[in-house]
Amino acid sequence: MKYWLTCQNALMATLAYRGNLVLNLLTTAVNVMVTIFMWLAVYNFSGRSDIAGIQPNQMVIYLIVVNVLALIFSAEPIFKFSGLVRSGNLSVVLMRPINYFIQSFWDYLGRGLPFLVIYGLATGFISPVFRRGLLYALASLLLMGLTYGMFFLMITAISLCSFWLVQVWPLRPVLSALFLLLGGQAFPLQVLPPTFAWLIYNPFSLAGNQLTLLLLGKLSLNQILLAGGWALGWAVVALGILKIVWPRGIRSYEGVGS
Repeated sequence: MKYWLTCQNALMATLAYRGNLVLNLLTTAVNVMVTIFMWLAVYNFSGRSDIAGIQPNQMVIYLIVVNVLALIFSAEPIFKFSGLVRSGNLSVVLMRPINYFIQSFWDYLGRGLPFLVIYGLATGFISPVFRRGLLYALASLLLMGLTYGMFFLMITAISLCSFWLVQVWPLRPVLSALFLLLGGQAFPLQVLPPTFAWLIYNPFSLAGNQLTLLLLGKLSLNQILLAGGWALGWAVVALGILKIVWPRGIRSYEGVGS
């Protein structure tokens, strides 16, 4: 129950600061419109009816959905944890009768819940996911859950660098660029040459490109299972990093503010 309250508080905080939420959505909408116009121009001047199996109307939906996913899979836990370390407030958190990582997950879930609802409604009413049989639907839900957990673990593992870095804000544009290029936010990774096909299963692509193609019904059952296997593998890697780095970070933590 105490962790569910964390989720509720995070959701209320997100909705309370409506100005930030609206500004974030407007900025995303402008970026999406620019990218859509660019891709429609590519279709128009290339004379092709589809690119990598994606038609113009599907490309528009792809770009909208993948940018919504970029809001869901944010890197905010990195900067929140960095603030706790720099201020010394991590000491207070560690003394509480809670698991910091579990609490952080529920906070992450609460902050992303409005965008998760949008993605869920789109999957339920627009996507063919739940019209392809029970096995396909269950595999799709499993992939969504695994990907969400994997990305949180990966971001949490990256946040541990805060024990040794004074400032982590330079990571923000780096992570944004990684999601833009490796996550398929600017273009579907399927348009890349076969030499770069392995990029499809990087963590950012699983969170952006693959989940968007899933909503469009472009993934077969085997592809969903393969993507789920990769998500599970990346989650294990992130857990391993957390297991190794967390004790070392705590030993180097001085417990005082900067």
